[in-house]
Amino acid sequence: MQVIDKSAGHLTNFEVASLLQRQVRERRAAERKMPLPGARRSVSGSCRSLQDVEVITEQATGYLDKAACAAQSREGIARFVEALQRFQLTRAEELMLINSRPRSLVELHLIVEECEERMQEEEMQELLSLCAVLDSPVGEAAAS
Repeated sequence: MQVIDKSAGHLTNFEVASLLQRQVRERRAAERKMPLPGARRSVSGSCRSLQDVEVITEQATGYLDKAACAAQSREGIARFVEALQRFQLTRAEELMLINSRPRSLVELHLIVEECEERMQEEEMQELLSLCAVLDSPVGEAAAS
């Protein structure tokens, strides 16, 4: 096996949730096309692994449905990342801001490395305000 691109990119929780939801829809559509949909769940090993995948997918989507990403949109995230450009954050810091949406300076300091050296107090407050805008679907238009 050969690794083609070691780090093709990082995924936000929103992207993972979207991917899992799409896979569930595709799996259900394929199952509806099969004759006797319930009969495919036999005792064989491959069916057991399919059941495992379904359980893991269900647990992951259950978690993500309650997480911050449930209120996000692809467009809102794109506007948020664009607004973050002036702060010169790393991709990992941007990803953690999208997924965690800090609400306090303490949380911000845990995400942004050397926060006090890299930002003024006003910039930190502005960054928290941007995170709050990402928090609300109504406020997403305000980020643009």
